[in-house]
Amino acid sequence: MGNTKKIAICGAGIAGVATAYYLSRIMPKATIILIDKNQPLSFTSSQSGENFRDYWPHPCMEKLCSRSIDLMRLLQKTFDSTMNFSGYHFVSKHPNKAIFADDDTPEFGLRNRVETDQALIQELYPYLAPTIQKSIFIKNAGYVDSIVMANAMLQHAKSNNVKLVEAEVVNIHKTKTGIDLKLTNNGKITTDQLVIAAGPFMNHLTQMLGINLPVWNTLQRKIIIPDPKNIIPKNMPFTIFADRQYLNWSREERNFFKNDASLQWLLEEFPGAIHIKPESGGRIKMGWAFSTEVVEPQFTIPKSSYFPQVLLKGASRFIPALSTYAENLPTPLIEYGGYYTRTKENFPLIGPTSIDDVFVVGALAGFGTMAACAAGELCALHLAEKTLPDYAPYFHPSRNKNESIQKEIAALHTDGQL
Repeated sequence: MGNTKKIAICGAGIAGVATAYYLSRIMPKATIILIDKNQPLSFTSSQSGENFRDYWPHPCMEKLCSRSIDLMRLLQKTFDSTMNFSGYHFVSKHPNKAIFADDDTPEFGLRNRVETDQALIQELYPYLAPTIQKSIFIKNAGYVDSIVMANAMLQHAKSNNVKLVEAEVVNIHKTKTGIDLKLTNNGKITTDQLVIAAGPFMNHLTQMLGINLPVWNTLQRKIIIPDPKNIIPKNMPFTIFADRQYLNWSREERNFFKNDASLQWLLEEFPGAIHIKPESGGRIKMGWAFSTEVVEPQFTIPKSSYFPQVLLKGASRFIPALSTYAENLPTPLIEYGGYYTRTKENFPLIGPTSIDDVFVVGALAGFGTMAACAAGELCALHLAEKTLPDYAPYFHPSRNKNESIQKEIAALHTDGQL
């Protein structure tokens, strides 16, 4: 059958769209069907921070994201999508803190800017707290208009005979001759190969085939607020506070939270990686993936309690002027959320499953925008049985059976998640 195979992709988020795009290029004679119950790019992909970076503490992730950045550069030239290499800026109050395991090596310093001169940091970044004593600037990083980029891929794929079907998959059955998909409204598709790219719902679909992937979901939130006091410079890079912290509540607030079991979490230590970047129209986008609670995904995101206040109070620890917004939230405030679907080591799952002709691409927790192009390309290479890049085994769904990879994973000190 070769290039004339019929391939169905379940999930039209950025990973599914990228897979369809690269499949249409690598296998131009294949029949490709992209299936989603909603409009493409309308769920988790629409809630992205839209950031990218090439530096990761794990070589396999660095290679994947570097490849993805290269592919995004090509897309920028082809479709006139927007990439801005404004950098990633990690900061800490501790000069000897290892923000990255190798950030004190000459090799790291050649690629990125490391600064521990407190006075110089304040001169370069006067909006930061004067207590900041370590600054790491990742150069090959920035932000991309991921929706424009993904829509360009989608339109090109559709022009190459990729068909879009708006329906929910309610059952999957593997037969001797193919894979039957039962859809809502009594729809049915029979396909030669199947790609499950359903984001937080990937296990929901794989379990229809008896496959239970080692992934789980956490709900993470972001806010966008106006910046009427112009606290955040318009050219500020994506900035991440690396330090853990206890929030600076008043005595009255602490007593109130202490006496309410449902609010006592507000008194616990919060992780690092709170992040901020300027948005168009004089706004600020902020996020903090402090939730580790495993949740079942749903299409309606539940409302939060205290998240904007927690976020701004934490952010004021490294950008003190934001404390004025913590006390008096500017409006209109946009709060939104999406799911981080992840594995224990926070590597994605890309490739064939234990069932012939069934593939997955997912578990892109917090790095979907930056890795989607390379992830989609890698999945397409698996389907086309082409030569795979050297990082492919690290993301293979059966990597838990690879002893050397498991030893590398066991030695990891960080999962790289923001």
